[in-house]
Amino acid sequence: MLSESEIEKLMNEINSLKSEVKDLRTKLNGLDRKKEDLFREKRKIGSDIYSRIKNAKDNKIKRDSLTGVIKNTKLTKEEIDSRIIILEQEIKKLKEEKRKFLEKAGVDDPIKLKKSIKALEFKIETEGLSFEKEKELMKVLQRMKKQYDSVHSVNDINKQLDIKYKELRDLRHQLELTKKIVQVSAKESQKHHIELIESNKEIDDLRSKESELEKQISSIKKEMHAIIEILDSKNAKIEEIKKILHENNVKLKEDFEKQKQEMLKHKDEEVKEKLKSGKKLTTEDLLILQRTMKN
Repeated sequence: MLSESEIEKLMNEINSLKSEVKDLRTKLNGLDRKKEDLFREKRKIGSDIYSRIKNAKDNKIKRDSLTGVIKNTKLTKEEIDSRIIILEQEIKKLKEEKRKFLEKAGVDDPIKLKKSIKALEFKIETEGLSFEKEKELMKVLQRMKKQYDSVHSVNDINKQLDIKYKELRDLRHQLELTKKIVQVSAKESQKHHIELIESNKEIDDLRSKESELEKQISSIKKEMHAIIEILDSKNAKIEEIKKILHENNVKLKEDFEKQKQEMLKHKDEEVKEKLKSGKKLTTEDLLILQRTMKN
């Protein structure tokens, strides 16, 4: 059997251990709350990363699509530029051909010549000219008509020129449109490219924060694990001391509390049985019932 001083020493030791366990549990709970706060922050950062990755993907798709538009439009622009050069050369060639033909025929402008023929015809028909004067003007008219007929084929050249001038105007209009498409697409593509770069930078920053949080959480987990090991050790020591005290018939406060709770539970059950069987309740029974209802 243990002496009183030995029992007192063990009682002091168990109280000291219980106080240490209480402090350790308080610290453990504080670390657990801190760990959960860090987990919430990490989950929020994870959600932000997902959102920015999605945004980055959208901007990349839009940028690449616009880059494709620019590339295809530039190819079209090159085709238009090439066609414009060919048309300008063809027009230049037709104009030179027309110039040489008119120069050979001695006609400056067939349209002007035609107007002059019509004016002369009108004069002959409407003015009261003398026979000699009319005969003279008719000779002039015949020469003019013969001269006009000799350059009549120039009309074919003019028609070709009209067709090519129209095509040239259309091509230049298309060229302006393609330039605008390239400019607008390039501006929009650059906007998405900048947003993509910004999103990637934000993702890198967030991942860095996430990594730092993971380190903090890991550190807290290690600290909690160390505390749990100490707690297990101290609780094991408490149980060891309790066993020694019980073997020496030493009643601990919790034993009394446990015994009291078992006794109260037993009385509660007795009162319930009385109620079921319709037996008369004593004042003590009523107090027990009132306590049970409050709980």
